[in-house]
Amino acid sequence: MTHMKRSLLVFTSGATQIFFALYVLLKIANINIIQLSSEAMFIPGIIIFLASGYLTASYYFGDKKNNSALYDEYTAIRYYKLGAIGYAINGIGIFLIFSTQDYANWSLQTANTMIYQIASFAWLIFGVLLVCFSIGDFKEARNG
Repeated sequence: MTHMKRSLLVFTSGATQIFFALYVLLKIANINIIQLSSEAMFIPGIIIFLASGYLTASYYFGDKKNNSALYDEYTAIRYYKLGAIGYAINGIGIFLIFSTQDYANWSLQTANTMIYQIASFAWLIFGVLLVCFSIGDFKEARNG
């Protein structure tokens, strides 16, 4: 595993999450730019599982010297900072989604829509953060 490989894996995962999250958010707003089959909605999860599995396997079974360069303190600090930012943005977004609901006209369909909004918003935020993380890896690959 190299910084460039990890950058590509993480970027692909993040970009896929962003695409499908925006697709769901636009669908909720009744904006149909493209039409996807509902069977395609498993794609982001599969990509995340495969990329995570590959990254985990490369960490445990890969070259120890290379791993110490890939998983150093700088990477951990970048990961923790992005995670904290993501959870803060996610919390604010969920608060806004909850506060904009019209509970006087609450129905099962409205609750379903809110669940889709929350899920797609979280996927969007963490997809953007994965892309940001991959940009850091790309810079490391170019500099190193």
